[in-house]
Amino acid sequence: MATEHDHLAQATRHIARAEEMVSEQRSLIVRMAERGHDTKLAETMLETMQSTLDRMYQHRAAIEAAIAAGRQ
Repeated sequence: MATEHDHLAQATRHIARAEEMVSEQRSLIVRMAERGHDTKLAETMLETMQSTLDRMYQHRAAIEAAIAAGRQ
């Protein structure tokens, strides 16, 4: 059975990958704009990705709080 520490490790891995994906999306938008392409859809996707990442941070904080409270 997974512990809160296991969940924290998994959340941290997911956040790291999501941060990479957000960075890649930002770079894509810059390249698209430099080439004169419409970036609206890519920007909307970036907003969704950033919102998801923000929720992932909140989830990780909740796991950390559970660990700090001694619930494992």
